[in-house]
Amino acid sequence: MSSNAAYRRDEELRRRFNAFLCDIFHLPSSDYFGAMDLSSLLELKSVLSVINNTLTMRLTLGFVDWVAKTLQMDDAVVTRLRNGVLSTKPSANGYDISFAHVPPLVAEVKCNVPINNGTRYGADQKRRIIADIEGLLNGKTKASTAPPIADSLKFMVFLDVPAVRAANSHLIASNSRIPKEFVIIQPGEVPRDPKVVYGVYVHLGA
Repeated sequence: MSSNAAYRRDEELRRRFNAFLCDIFHLPSSDYFGAMDLSSLLELKSVLSVINNTLTMRLTLGFVDWVAKTLQMDDAVVTRLRNGVLSTKPSANGYDISFAHVPPLVAEVKCNVPINNGTRYGADQKRRIIADIEGLLNGKTKASTAPPIADSLKFMVFLDVPAVRAANSHLIASNSRIPKEFVIIQPGEVPRDPKVVYGVYVHLGA
């Protein structure tokens, strides 16, 4: 679109929607956007929710792989942790992972990517990340099944992509609301301190 052309929201949405379907599913060029009625749009919205939950599940399983290797968990413990993830409903209250083992651990899993393909989070993304860090440090009233929060290793799990790493660096450097107890774990470091929240970058699991 020419820089001199007037912006049309409907045309931009149409272009992006049609391009996405053609690229992902190798479909012939067509106006799929124009063919969508209300029922189709509502069904698509439901499917997008499933996709988001699937991404969160796979990132959570990626964290299971990471923490199992980092803490040298035996196979039986890893199986319990993995089964706990797979048996938890997406809408469940509390933490994304709550595991009362030795050591106990809790984790929040964030599939956030910076808005507009950038390297900084939007205001709502920042607010949610900070709230989750505080919830890990101080406990959640709805997390009744969690192990004792004071004794648990605490993790904030992020997608391991450059844009997310850049957005986290900016957030930590520029926002005074980020607790000092939040630290990005370094390669080879073994988490041992339950008084801090460890930021972890992981790949999707299967």
